[in-house]
Amino acid sequence: MVWVIIGLYILLLLVYIVLIIMSIEIAITMLFKMPPELPSQKKMRNAVISEIRENFPNAKTIIDIGSGWGGMAMRIAREFPNANVIGIELMPMPFCCSRMARMLWGPKNCRFFFGDAARFVKDKKFDIAVCYSGTPLMKAIAPHKDNFKAVVALDFPLPDTRATRTTELHKDYLGQHVLYVYTA
Repeated sequence: MVWVIIGLYILLLLVYIVLIIMSIEIAITMLFKMPPELPSQKKMRNAVISEIRENFPNAKTIIDIGSGWGGMAMRIAREFPNANVIGIELMPMPFCCSRMARMLWGPKNCRFFFGDAARFVKDKKFDIAVCYSGTPLMKAIAPHKDNFKAVVALDFPLPDTRATRTTELHKDYLGQHVLYVYTA
C-alpha cells in the first residue's frame, strides 16, 4: 500500500513538472512570437539528406537550427558519421526529449544545446545550417548567414536573400513544402 502511494506521488510530481515546462514553452512562444513546434516529416528529412549527400558530401560541421525533437539532427548524424552535428533548441520540452533520445539511441556525433539559435551561431562557423523554423527565427539568423557555407531551409526562406536553388517537395494539409538552398 505504501508503494502505491509513493508511486502516485511520483506520478503527480511528474505531471506538475510537465505542466510547468509546458507553461514555460507557452511563455517563450508568446515572448519570442514563435510558431509552435512542428516536427519535420520523413519526406522532408529525406530531401535534406539528399541535398547534403549530392552537393555537400564532405561537410564536417552541420547545425540544425531549431532542432525541436531532434529527429532531423539525429538522422543527419547517422547518415554522415564523419560530421559533427549540433542541434540548437529554445523550447524546453523538445530539447529535453532530444537530449534523452540521443542518450538512449542517438549517434555519438550528434549533440544538442539549449538556447537562442541567433546568439549561438553569432561567432561560430559551420559548413551547413539546416532550418525548419518559422519566419521570426529565419529573420534572426539572416544576419549570420555568412557563418555558413550553405543554408538548407525547409518551407521558410531567409528574408531578403535569393536562394541558390529551390525545390518543390510534396504537398499536404500544410500546403506546398519547399526546400531552399543558399550557398556562400
